[in-house]
Amino acid sequence: MANLTDSIIQMRETIFRPKVNQKILHGVVISPGFAVGRAYIYKDILFRNYDLYTIKPADFREEYRRIEMAISDVSKDLQTTAERIEKEFNSQVATIFLSQIEMLKDPELLSELKNELQSNLVNAEQIVKTVLRKWELRFRQIQDETICLRADDIVDLSRRILKALTGIYAHTLECLPPGSIIVAKQLLPSDTVFLSRKSTSGIVTEYGGMASHAALLTREIGIPSLGKIPAITELVQNGDLLLVDGSSGTLVINPGFHIRREFSKKVQINSVVNEEIRRDRWTVARRKNGAVIEVMANASYRSDVEAAMKNGADGIGLLRIENLYLSRKHPPSVDELTNELINILEPVHNKPVTIRLLDVGGDKKLSYLSAASLDDTFLGRRGIRFLIEYPELLYTQINAIIKVAQRFNVKILAPMVTFADEMKLVDEMVKDLIFATGYKEKIPLGVMIETPASAICSKDFLPYVDFFSIGTNDLTQYTMAAGRENHTAMPYFRDNHPAIFHLIKMVTSNAGGKAVSLCGELGSNSSAVKPLLDNGVSSLSVAPTFVAQIKQAVRES
Repeated sequence: MANLTDSIIQMRETIFRPKVNQKILHGVVISPGFAVGRAYIYKDILFRNYDLYTIKPADFREEYRRIEMAISDVSKDLQTTAERIEKEFNSQVATIFLSQIEMLKDPELLSELKNELQSNLVNAEQIVKTVLRKWELRFRQIQDETICLRADDIVDLSRRILKALTGIYAHTLECLPPGSIIVAKQLLPSDTVFLSRKSTSGIVTEYGGMASHAALLTREIGIPSLGKIPAITELVQNGDLLLVDGSSGTLVINPGFHIRREFSKKVQINSVVNEEIRRDRWTVARRKNGAVIEVMANASYRSDVEAAMKNGADGIGLLRIENLYLSRKHPPSVDELTNELINILEPVHNKPVTIRLLDVGGDKKLSYLSAASLDDTFLGRRGIRFLIEYPELLYTQINAIIKVAQRFNVKILAPMVTFADEMKLVDEMVKDLIFATGYKEKIPLGVMIETPASAICSKDFLPYVDFFSIGTNDLTQYTMAAGRENHTAMPYFRDNHPAIFHLIKMVTSNAGGKAVSLCGELGSNSSAVKPLLDNGVSSLSVAPTFVAQIKQAVRES
């Protein structure tokens, strides 16, 4: 009967509908899940052409007052939004909007707006667009995903102020047709607060990654989302039927009958499987041979840690602390860093946590050390190389981790280590500082294997480390000579290449029985789980949303 129904539907579509212009595109999964719906092209207010007109010097005060009033209105609106978001989701998400309020209070921003207006004597809309565009570009030049979040905030604030100046208070996304799939160049926090599962089935954007504020809000709401699909707003038209596959990162535009039928089956199967997997997320991941494998989560923010615990993570296998340094004008003190870490880790309770020391250099630069970090490319002073040259940063981190260790089960991980001498230096420093503080317990120390050199010579680290952690993203980048963010080299960035598995096997063989964990995108690939474990990897650390899925892959291996 089902086959007959399918045949009738297919026949009707062939007769009564024109031939569809089917396209299949691929992007990055921002928020997992499946969605079917009609495209809604969202156009940003920032791309509108505002009238440009000059003002008289005598009108300067009145025009600047317009800017001040717009900023005041935006601040009040942000405060209201933060309070609502805190009630509906959590305080970590609400801080996105509270931090935007602080940015609006920055005296440098206000001074620059005033000076630009005084110098150019043009209308407030043009001044706001010009000045905030300059600020955005300053953040973009740093080319770090965490810092780019601040650039996105600047864009968001620019849009909010322009709306206030022009008297636009309704948001386009407030009145979406039910079942819409939003197609946009990018979404910002002020967009996502209007979304709901009732009206929005999915989201597809040209820009934006997993770490963006909009991505965080999208995942909290639970809307399937794909990003980094080039020219998507030009490839899709309003009303096109879209299929969003948030497991493979696939977008199908105007799918034919067979693809829709297969997609529907996949959704049904996935729903049943996911329910079973989620039921078992708290159960240990035991291989068919009886070996228990810890599946941990990677995290940068408290919200990541909370998501990890909800998804059944056995701990935090990689806590990145770059955001605690990159978003500041000055490096944190020991007490400041300690308090930040305690706040982030509070949901973990007694589960193990591996804190990676600050990994800057390459595309991540500290603004307050900008002169010192000039020309530090991916093949320059990164990770431990940078910290050894700035030992005061290293002392602060280790001392803070020692304090955190009195409340949590923590380990220390040293990034981007190439030589055994580097690891020896860190080991001595950790031991000296532990002794100096009078702390009685040992804090395990690990080395992050991210280069072919450290993988091949991993045995040299044995005297100084308690465990190994393989960072497959950078290891792939350096092994395959393909930049992680270089789109032209993406065909060469293959983290499942045999060369990567050979290097992983070298590390596990050289580990002398010490634990070897793995973090990076490869660990989130279910098909890679068995070969990784067969090659001696003893634990995996993945994005929080993948924990339950990877636990199941372990059980099937």
